[in-house]
Amino acid sequence: MAIVSAAEFAEFIGKSAAWISKQITAGMPVAAYGENGLAHEIDSVAACAWLLDVGNAQARLKHAQAQKAEFENEVRRGELIPIELHGELLRKVAGEVVGQMSGFPGRVAGKIASIKDPALVRAKLIDECNEVRNAVANLFGEIADTLGEMVETATAPTEVSD
Repeated sequence: MAIVSAAEFAEFIGKSAAWISKQITAGMPVAAYGENGLAHEIDSVAACAWLLDVGNAQARLKHAQAQKAEFENEVRRGELIPIELHGELLRKVAGEVVGQMSGFPGRVAGKIASIKDPALVRAKLIDECNEVRNAVANLFGEIADTLGEMVETATAPTEVSD
């Protein structure tokens, strides 16, 4: 443990005595507080460790602030969708798939009941599967259009009135 005066510590780290005083006020550890004209005595190891911790905390804070700003910009640009909307969209798509698949047997049974040729039965089943795929694809297209409109509305410049 190297105990030095505040002035020596300031010179050692390349800062002013006033800056050191501010750091002491902010909580930098000292070995002894100077009184009656005597200088503060600083435990240089503890003070350096404290300054590193403070610097790391400031760096973490700046990083978090930058992430927050980027997140807010992404929201403004419409690049992010609120989590509640994800669930709503998934329920809508799942509902369409369930509805299409539940109706599948009824739509197909009458069409293939009298067909004896397995190749024709297969063709009819493929046609019906394609109809299900098309219905779900159309729903995704509608969702994409709706989301696009939401983004345009959210990112449209607002008029400023005089």
